[in-house]
Amino acid sequence: MSFLQHVDKWLASVDVISLDFPLFRGQEVESWRLVPAIGRAPYQLRLRPNTEQRMLDEFKQRALPHVESTVDLTNADWLAIAQHHAMPTRLLDWSGSALSALWFAVKKPAVEQPCESRSCESEEGRGLWPGAVWMLPVTHDDLISPEESKDPLRLGRTRLLKPRHVSRRIAAQDGWFTVHRGKQIGLDTRYFALDTNPGFRDRLRYIRIPGEAFGTIRGQLQRAGINRGVLFPDLDGVAGRITDDILYPADQPSPGASNF
Repeated sequence: MSFLQHVDKWLASVDVISLDFPLFRGQEVESWRLVPAIGRAPYQLRLRPNTEQRMLDEFKQRALPHVESTVDLTNADWLAIAQHHAMPTRLLDWSGSALSALWFAVKKPAVEQPCESRSCESEEGRGLWPGAVWMLPVTHDDLISPEESKDPLRLGRTRLLKPRHVSRRIAAQDGWFTVHRGKQIGLDTRYFALDTNPGFRDRLRYIRIPGEAFGTIRGQLQRAGINRGVLFPDLDGVAGRITDDILYPADQPSPGASNF
């Protein structure tokens, strides 16, 4: 069964009452928890009660000359922009596009399993971790409210953010986010994984992507127009697409004729 057939099968199984938007998230390793970047090692060791607010305030001050949008931005908008430029936040990326999510799962060669998880005596024993494309049906009831979007660092529960298209990257990737609740435990802040959150865990499903197939799938997506240049419509994307097209990874079959 093809990837899109798996997606269609999942969509057919979802109760229409609980589905206003199907969302997708690609991960390079199947076993990774659905935790936002700021709640993962090594960042979680640096967190203090005001860390996120300090980072957001600093980003708003320094990013202003580079912002593409001319509309007044809420704090949720600022967090979305920061997230799309690799600043660790309490946001977790999702997309309305299953193929975009698949690209993010296979964009690099699969991670090799450590020797304790496989035989290291021969090439046949070489193990690669499978990736995953997570699927989440959501409704309007999951959306962050306009009032909550003004101060997303004070959420009492995990919510869904459908960001305004205030940057080209968000628009190109049909980007969405889950905004994760944080809990203070002494000086530490802990963030709740979506796959353990009672409000979301029973809705989640995923498609396993074999590690051995990453290169082939990546080449197919490249030829179908799902590539770094499309998903990152800026100079980073231009440079990345040229690199991916000409200096493609060893796990990827020869693309034949250039995409250019």
